[in-house]
Amino acid sequence: MRIYVACLASYNNGVLYGRWIDASSDVDEMQEQVNAMLRESKFPNVMVTCPECEGAGKPYGFGDSVCEACGGKGKVPSAEEWAIHDYEDMPSTFGEYSGLQAIADYAEFVDQIETTTGLDGEAAQDLAKAMLENWHDVKGAQDALDRFVTVCDTFRDYSDELAEDQLYCAPEFLQQYFDYEAFARDLKMEYTVLDLPDGQEAIFYA
Repeated sequence: MRIYVACLASYNNGVLYGRWIDASSDVDEMQEQVNAMLRESKFPNVMVTCPECEGAGKPYGFGDSVCEACGGKGKVPSAEEWAIHDYEDMPSTFGEYSGLQAIADYAEFVDQIETTTGLDGEAAQDLAKAMLENWHDVKGAQDALDRFVTVCDTFRDYSDELAEDQLYCAPEFLQQYFDYEAFARDLKMEYTVLDLPDGQEAIFYA
């Protein structure tokens, strides 16, 4: 999962410049990459603390030598504003100004899905996107994760298996009168069922 962070100073000057950044649950880690991208912009409009000397003007903050990055000033030029202009393997519903905390929350949510459901990789990401679209925000989707049941080819497969478990001890002559289709139709009203890109369905208690 990645986000493309664009420098708006460059964009306003007709130059497409930015950087793909891996979505992480660590906001500070992503912010550091955004800041590095902005410092490399050809259209700086602010001065920021030098990352090499941390504003001291000297390497490692002491000694007589001068920090080469800032020339001893403790400040370096940088662009200031940025926006998210693209997403990879993530919902585009976040928009341009969702902020890094929202991205971090989503990345953590995908990790929770992997732990809770046993799904991983693309399957976990597909489920996360479907849940976010249905419950609209990460908090609502996280609450719904507690009600996760399973992922199967169709809800009918799930209902048939559930019915067979219940009918296991019933006499065979009674089993032949059981209406599996009606049972599935009525049972589905007690669940939330989400369609996944691979054609499967994710099932949650309502």
